[in-house]
Amino acid sequence: MAHGLANSGHRVTVISRALNGESVSSEGGVEVHRVAPSPSWDSIPVVWRLNRIWPGFAWAAMLRLRDIHRRQPIDIAESAECRADIFFISYLPGRPKLVTRLHTARIFIDQFNGLDAKQGGYREYWIEKQSISRANLVTAPSRAVIDLTRTWLPLSEHTTLVVPNPIDQKEFPPSTLVRNGTVLYAGRLERNKGAETIKDAIPILFKRFPAIEFRFVGSDGVDRDGQSWRRKILNSLDSLQRTKVRFEELTRKDLVQAYQEAAVCILPSTWENSSYVLLEAMACATPVVACNSGGSPELIEDGVSGFLIPVNDSQALVSRVGELLSDPSLRKVMGDNARRRIEESFSVERVLPKMIAAYDYAIAQG
Repeated sequence: MAHGLANSGHRVTVISRALNGESVSSEGGVEVHRVAPSPSWDSIPVVWRLNRIWPGFAWAAMLRLRDIHRRQPIDIAESAECRADIFFISYLPGRPKLVTRLHTARIFIDQFNGLDAKQGGYREYWIEKQSISRANLVTAPSRAVIDLTRTWLPLSEHTTLVVPNPIDQKEFPPSTLVRNGTVLYAGRLERNKGAETIKDAIPILFKRFPAIEFRFVGSDGVDRDGQSWRRKILNSLDSLQRTKVRFEELTRKDLVQAYQEAAVCILPSTWENSSYVLLEAMACATPVVACNSGGSPELIEDGVSGFLIPVNDSQALVSRVGELLSDPSLRKVMGDNARRRIEESFSVERVLPKMIAAYDYAIAQG
């Protein structure tokens, strides 16, 4: 979206966390400031422990934005509620208007994964709540994440808007590649993402379709019992089946090809606010199977541009994936419908005017 705004004539600055030293660069018309968390407590005995609880990047982002704002006034500062990077900016005198973008607050992520608040968790819950309540405008990619957040704190109808996540359909095009018999999962393996459901479904699908392969793109996760999800999945399979399961991490270019080659992409998450994995797969005309929860029903027309299944239902996952693997013509029609859905509702060209209108509305707020 940053590049879309820049291409429309807006001055766009991104402040992000520095991984290998601080820098300022211009990338596709967007000025990118990479800053390190501050202050650094590492060299101070005992005090270094503050790194565990001090929101150092949020502080550094505030200092950098303040400097930029003094030189060239900024109209809008936007950040996600998760990690509350906008927290200190909200207290800045003469600050720009603030837009908080709902992703999914940490309190809900912990609940979905069956986790209690870890050390510092309650502090993070509080500052994330502040980053929402102190904003001039709250936007969200789905109605579902707004409704979820309202179970935690009140949100005004007048200052809360749904603006879909955009997808660059040129970056994720359909392909003439012959699709192989691969079932693709993209993302970190964790309970909230449906790892248990997938684990239970794979052996059944292998029995019905011995020639298929499963491809997992993304990092491993550890379940609440301390076991790796990759290990749990492999332990559920026999030696031959294990040779047909791949775990890997890919570049963005290779991920596009993975979408284009897959017969079906699965994401049976307990919760998704508005999954970019689903948007990317659909843009590549790849049939998707996801759960009828969170924001996924706002993306997928069930039975038309994908399939929706109940949460935690491995048999339903087996049934819908099996239906797609058995019927190439269904895969083609559903994939084409998915691409159409992206073009009509989630392309940058469709979403950008809605985002600009939201910013104008925020600026007009008193």
